[in-house]
This record gives sequence, C-alpha cells and structure tokens, in this order.
Amino acid sequence: MGIPGESGTSKAEGDASVPGSSGIISALEAILDSPEFEGAERVQAFLGYVVNETLQGRGESIRGKTIVEDVYGRSPVEGRDPMAVVRVDAGRLRRRLETYYAGSGANDEVRIRLTPGSYEPSFERKPLDGPAPETREVDLTPVPAPRRPWLLPAALGGLLLSGGILLLGVVGSGFWGDTERRTAKATSDRTEETARAVREALFSASPARLQAANLSAEARRLIFPALEPRWLAIVLQMFRLTIEMDPGFHGGYAGAAQVEALLAVSLPPGPERDGRIASASASAQRAMSLAIGESWSHSSAALVAFAQRDYAAALRSSSRALQLGPDDVHALTVDALVALFAGEFEHAIAAADRVEEMRGPTDRFPLLGIRGTANFHLGKYEAALELFSESALKGDPISPISLGYLIATNARLGNMDQAREMNDLLQSAWQGYPLDALYRTLFRDGAHAQDVIDGLIDAGWH
Repeated sequence: MGIPGESGTSKAEGDASVPGSSGIISALEAILDSPEFEGAERVQAFLGYVVNETLQGRGESIRGKTIVEDVYGRSPVEGRDPMAVVRVDAGRLRRRLETYYAGSGANDEVRIRLTPGSYEPSFERKPLDGPAPETREVDLTPVPAPRRPWLLPAALGGLLLSGGILLLGVVGSGFWGDTERRTAKATSDRTEETARAVREALFSASPARLQAANLSAEARRLIFPALEPRWLAIVLQMFRLTIEMDPGFHGGYAGAAQVEALLAVSLPPGPERDGRIASASASAQRAMSLAIGESWSHSSAALVAFAQRDYAAALRSSSRALQLGPDDVHALTVDALVALFAGEFEHAIAAADRVEEMRGPTDRFPLLGIRGTANFHLGKYEAALELFSESALKGDPISPISLGYLIATNARLGNMDQAREMNDLLQSAWQGYPLDALYRTLFRDGAHAQDVIDGLIDAGWH
C-alpha cells in the first residue's frame, strides 16, 4: 500500500490501515535512531530521501538515476557504475528493515516497506488487537521542499520537521567508502562457560587433542567463501596436519571430507573426481565412527552425498547435523548450499539468512551468492542483481560460477550491454572453462542448470 491520496482523503477512505504523514514521520525517526541502522549513514540517507519524495507526492518518479544525483551527488555516468551501488543499497535497506521489524521495531504501529523492484516505499499500519481504531482524515497536501537536499552522502544531520514533512540535511563525504560498522554480537556468559569447559575437557584428555581442535577450527573457517582449488588444497593440508596431531579427533576427518567433496564437485566426471569422492567418503565415515553425535560429522557426510549427487541423503545428513548443532553456522552454511543445488530455494535463503544473523564479525560465508542464486531461480532478478552486485563490491571472490550468474541475471533484465561485457571477461579469463557441464553437475534438476545456461547463451556465451 502506497502513500494515501491527496487533499485530505486516503485512497481507501475509512481504512484504518492507512497511516497519515505524522505517523510515517515518527516511524522514520524511530528507524533512523535504531541500533539496526546505527552506522549505516548511506542507507539512512537513502531511506530518508525516498520517504520524503513520496510524502512530497513524487514517489512514482523515484528512479535509480534520481537517487544517484540527489542522494549521492553524482552524475550517473561518472566513474564506477553508481546504478549498481543504488541497487546494492536498496537491498541493504530492505534487509535492515526486515531486521528492524523483527527486533527493535517489532511493536511499531506504522511500518515502512521497500518492495523489491521499486524504489518507492509503501506505508502500512500494523493491525492492532481489539476494535479497529477510529479513522480520521489526514491532510497530505504536498508541502514545498528543496528538490535536492541529499547532495552530499554519508552522515545524517539534523531532522527538520516542516509542515509535517521530513527534511534531512546530509553532511560529509565518502560515497564509495563502506561506512557501515558491524555491530558485534553479544556472547552470553553461559556460552563462554560452555566453551571454556570444552577446552578444559580437551586439554584434560590430551594437550594434543586441544591443539588439534584449535587447528581444525581455524581450518574450518577458511573453507568458505573461496572454492578455488589451490586455496582448498592449502586448507586440506591443515586438516591432514590435524589428523597427524591426533588421529582420534573427529574434526580433522570431517574437515578433510568436506574439502575433498568440494574439490570433487569442481572436477569433470572421471578418475580424478571419483578418487576425490572416495577419499572424502572414507574421511566422513571415519569422522562418524569417532563422533557420531557431533554436528560436524553429519555435515561432512552431507557434502560428500552432495558430491555424489545423492541429494536426498545430503538433505537428511544436513538435517541431522542441525538437530545436533542448531547454532553451528558452518553446518547451516552447508545446509544452505545443499538446499540450493537440490532446488529448495526458499530453504536455502532461510538458512543463509540465519547464518547472517549468527555469524561473527570475522566469519565469511558465500551468503550473498547463495541468496542471489536462489532469487535468480525464483524469478526475482532485480533482487538477484542487487545481491550479486553487493557481493562484488564487498570483494567476495569472483569465480566462473558467480560471474556466469551475474551475466545471466543481467540478460534476464535486458541489460544486454553489461551482460555481453561480462561475458567477454568470462571467456577471456576462463577460456574454455566447461561452465555448462559444471552447472549440470551441481543441480539436481537439469532445468535449473539450463535456466542459467540459457541466460549465458543470450549474452553470447558459447
């Protein structure tokens, strides 16, 4: 539901779900002052701008070009692609709003939404328990305001209320710098006590066991997001060293199984791939024999089953891993990957979202790629492009798989110049890479692989 109609009446006269301008302004102030938006100056400026434009009666005219000029103070043809940054910021804004309404704003009466594919916000009133509140007419006649109050990005200045319309003064600079600060997640005393008890128990069993556990934990953090074979070969050596330190510790085998399964996935059918899968399977079985009650053991079995293209077994093992370790972000990431290539796209997004909520400030997982891929196959191409663009801007590793999806997404949206330019890059950087065969190997349903391959072909890939 958009902004109510002009001249003091709403589009749905008598509809108590339609908020007035004063309620929208109060809702916006609450959002901007919330911890969920702390430090996100550019996203704050974005939200303030689109809300103000809508209250001024210009919501339907908001375009990426106007945001670039009015919020960021740049020409849409200057330097790097500012339109991509608008899409990225829109995606960030939507996710922050979701987080806000699940947290600080859970009880807010008036809610602001930004629908994917549009930069015009909508406003709604949360239903209240009991009788519907008495409705009143609200004067929403647009009040003149400066057309470009957001020429300089970064820190939000004061809030000025004029005639019921919010004007935001923005000062500072640093459009291309990422000024967002990650809020550290609090660790409960109970969690720390549990971790300390585990370390003490490991040390009591054997100092070598504690050393092996520490090394395997560090190696596990390095598996993602990079799936580059040379990188994974280094991580595999760390797990093998863990096994040498303590052959009775399950973590070395579980980690080795996962790495070898991922290496196998990147290989074409043949003896080398079969050998990797056999080695991964043996390591996973050893981990299970040593610690069948540990989440990591079952998560390693899930990745091995995925490499074997036994998606049903992979999903079962992943489910057991999460039953044993519901807060294990590594197991959740594996669950998201398995669900993604099994074609359970909503499941994959939900798992990736949960990892995002739980991960530590230094953890890196392929969450944007998972969400982007899932949205592509759900037909949500605008959302997919925002996520893939954000991944690139954050410096996540670029692989033929991720670049292929970026090409196909642009092709689906009709951005053929960008799609062809990226296709030229793909074919020059990875000449002869069997991308179509890899997609068909990854997905349970060949139709899903064909979806992205068709997008590549439209962009000139061959």
